[in-house]
Amino acid sequence: MVFLFFILSLIPVGVVFIFMQRQVRENVVNTELEIMRGHARLYSTRIKAEPGQEVSIAAELARSTNGDAFFLIASNGTYLASSDPEKTGKSALEDMNFATLQNLLARESTTILDEENGRLIGSYRTALTEPLAVSIGSVQQKTLGLNSLPSRILIQVSLALIFAALCTWIVVSTLITNPLRRLIDYSNEIKNGNLNAAIESRRWRSNELAELATNLQGVSENVQTSFKDMESRIDERTREFERRSNLLKAVADVGKAITSFRNLSELLEQTTHLINENFGFYHAGIFLLDEHKEYAMLSAANSEGGQVMLRRKHQLKVGGTSIVGYVTENRKARIALDVGADAVYFDNPDLPKTRSEMALPLVVGGQILGALDVQSTEPQAFSEEDIATLQILAEQLAVGIQNANLLNETEKALETARTVYGDMSREAWGKILRDQPSIGFLATAPGTIQLHADVMEPNIAKAFESGDIVMGSDNLTISVPIKIRGEAIGAIRLKKAEIAEAWTQDETNLALALSDQLSGALESARLYQESQKRAARESLVSDISARISASSHTDAILRETVQELGQTIGNVSITFQLLDHFEKQKRPETQGKEYPANASRKARE
Repeated sequence: MVFLFFILSLIPVGVVFIFMQRQVRENVVNTELEIMRGHARLYSTRIKAEPGQEVSIAAELARSTNGDAFFLIASNGTYLASSDPEKTGKSALEDMNFATLQNLLARESTTILDEENGRLIGSYRTALTEPLAVSIGSVQQKTLGLNSLPSRILIQVSLALIFAALCTWIVVSTLITNPLRRLIDYSNEIKNGNLNAAIESRRWRSNELAELATNLQGVSENVQTSFKDMESRIDERTREFERRSNLLKAVADVGKAITSFRNLSELLEQTTHLINENFGFYHAGIFLLDEHKEYAMLSAANSEGGQVMLRRKHQLKVGGTSIVGYVTENRKARIALDVGADAVYFDNPDLPKTRSEMALPLVVGGQILGALDVQSTEPQAFSEEDIATLQILAEQLAVGIQNANLLNETEKALETARTVYGDMSREAWGKILRDQPSIGFLATAPGTIQLHADVMEPNIAKAFESGDIVMGSDNLTISVPIKIRGEAIGAIRLKKAEIAEAWTQDETNLALALSDQLSGALESARLYQESQKRAARESLVSDISARISASSHTDAILRETVQELGQTIGNVSITFQLLDHFEKQKRPETQGKEYPANASRKARE
């Protein structure tokens, strides 16, 4: 009877056990699917933060997840990257059927249980236009821990049923059915996503069921821990990515602002303030090397201590013990922290709050210009990645400094050229005005006549002398000076008809524009005349040189020279003498020959 009761009892227990096993497996599989999707999300986030490292990241994640596979699939179904490098560039249809691949590519994020191949598949991407990050794991591997658990539970439950059969059916029901129901309810809670659900198993008389409940609760806690760790890593990566993005954006903004400055002092001063505003550093200073490249001179700073050092003309020895001296000598960026041997760098009474310092060389075209020094009140405020990012800013600053120096040199050279040319122009016009009488023209309705009066009309003379517009007493006449290089060389008098209105501002501006055009035309005419004269002189010299070169005797050369000069210059007497200094020391008289310009020859001993 007991044996029959035991056999009959195994039927409901077996049904409950099979149901429980399926529920537990289903819950574990669903949990693992969510983990696979989390892995795919982590892979997607990391490849965005580290572009170009898709294959290495996939291999790293595969190792850290005990053999899970990671892929990056394009919209056409080909592998862009894979934890197995041999699959890169191949079609994903080699590893999955068309329906599975189509289901993955049609969604931004999904999970798939591939029962046919025994795989768990999770995918993630932020937009359908982006490549799809996929994580694949083995169902067998993920549920390996559940394979031995059913046999242990079955044995223990069977023993409990034997004991219950010997007692009573009620006792059996009390000891087994109720705990199993709780387990089922607990597993349903887990299945529905309530990983925070709890089950009280310490008072259960069945140790096996209590162990099963403890194991299920442990699986739930492990899943929660995995999710929290994963979310923590994703959040950390996201924060780092956002920090790098903000840093690069700030570098781009500061670099863009740097290019708008042309004056070197303004460029350096504004750069330190822009660095402080965008990065929040305690101190930002710019050092420039002196002309001998022996000292780095502090040229700009944003902090109060930096202003004190500027007034003191603070300088550091190139190659000295300072971090700026190290950077300017070795042309390498360096970070110093307020610990160990680097603590010596922070013994600066002007900057007492410094706890971290980074200096970057200002190099352009292989030439070291100085260094950018940034300091922070936070210990370990800088990393090696900060060096790579801020070095971009230092390079932009170096280019800006070089451009400002080149612009300054160009402006100085241009100003010197303007000054020299202005002096030459004023001297030339002064000679023209001295060598020729006053030139004047009068344009009236009948025509234009030339004036030969030596005395200028009073308003014209006043405009010429003052260099300003002179308005006549009738408000119908204005006199406008004609200026070249700031010097007045003449004036224009413009007079309206008696019935006309007074001069307006627009008409006066037109008269000024006419004066400017006239001054430019006169200067161009003077330059043209000078170039014509220079060309004539060069042509004359060339002709005389050609005729002289045709003669082979000394007398003929001398005769041709004197004749050509006499004919060219005009009615003058030209004498050419050859002197022998050695013979002159022997005899007091001078030997030579004179050839008049009229080509008649006479000798003088």
